[in-house]
Amino acid sequence: MEHMSHLIMGLITGALFGIVLHKVGAIRYSRVEGMLLLRDLKIMKFAFIAIATASIIYGLADIFGIAEQTNLLPRIMPYLGIAHLVGGFMFGIAMASAGFCPGTCVARVGAGKFISAAGVIGLILGIVIYAQIQPWLVEVGILGTREKITLYGVLGLPYGPLAVVWGVLFIVFALLADWLDPAKKLGYDQPSEGSLIGKIIRGEWHWAISGILAGSIIAWATAQGEYLGFSGGALAFVGWISHLIGHPLPVVPKINETILWHAGLIIGVLPGAFLSAIISGTFKFDPVPPAFAKSVAPFPWVRLILVFFAGIFLALGAMIGGGCTTGAFISAYPTLSVGSMAMSATYFVVGVLTANLIYFGRWSKFLQAKKESDEVYD
Repeated sequence: MEHMSHLIMGLITGALFGIVLHKVGAIRYSRVEGMLLLRDLKIMKFAFIAIATASIIYGLADIFGIAEQTNLLPRIMPYLGIAHLVGGFMFGIAMASAGFCPGTCVARVGAGKFISAAGVIGLILGIVIYAQIQPWLVEVGILGTREKITLYGVLGLPYGPLAVVWGVLFIVFALLADWLDPAKKLGYDQPSEGSLIGKIIRGEWHWAISGILAGSIIAWATAQGEYLGFSGGALAFVGWISHLIGHPLPVVPKINETILWHAGLIIGVLPGAFLSAIISGTFKFDPVPPAFAKSVAPFPWVRLILVFFAGIFLALGAMIGGGCTTGAFISAYPTLSVGSMAMSATYFVVGVLTANLIYFGRWSKFLQAKKESDEVYD
């Protein structure tokens, strides 16, 4: 019964985060690719505010001496050395190729974008492949280093004050990104019409409000004694199912409360995104992102193959490199983990380069598809 309560709490946490991901537009292909093309920075601004919110919550809890009492003790993701570069390279290429990460891939299925189901299948297969090759990765020296290196440890400073300063710095980054955001000049994000209640229910939420909500959910997950990361959730889910069918994965040797919580986290994203899409009126059965269809994969079978293999490489990259966009960036930066910074920096740079290579000479098609993308909430 106690194990079941952890599963339920994971489900609730995942559902809440799934709602935020949908309402801020983070599951949309045009938003993800727009960010990697450095033409639409809304998701970046959202992530910066989420990092700032969690950082300030953790920092203040530490400063006022209530971190242990409230269980707001940030979990430090280890430094993995070369694995961050290998994993980040794979993850960045996959993310730019399909326009999603593990959490948003699952959320897209919940919102009716069923082509992303091929990506979910790819994620599962990628985790199974990783479980088989993990000993070889250790043998060749890609995996093995596991040091908990933090920015405050390197600088020799107390965590609490530095975390608050870090949070304020990311607020500045968000405001700077908003000032520079090319999306404003391109006419994106025009204020929607209607009442405030109508905008909240039907419209896309502002990046700052969404970021505060996301950062608060991340801190709440920490208060539960867990860590909000969707690649870890996918691993926990596959590991749990493997145990249920009698073929446990070697990388998930036993099922405990933490595994069930993380399995619930990734499962919960589905109903969260579904509920949000239904209420918002954006649930549509399998509309292929217009820019993706016109500029990247014009043939249906090519789309399925690309999305499927993107899922595999996302899983492999996240497993090897130590996290995804949520686990190695939004949830990790407030902990000041150097390893997560190395992983996220690698996949972001690779993702930007890959996206610009894919859309080289095709940016006009992406821009032309923006109106249609908005109509289907791609």
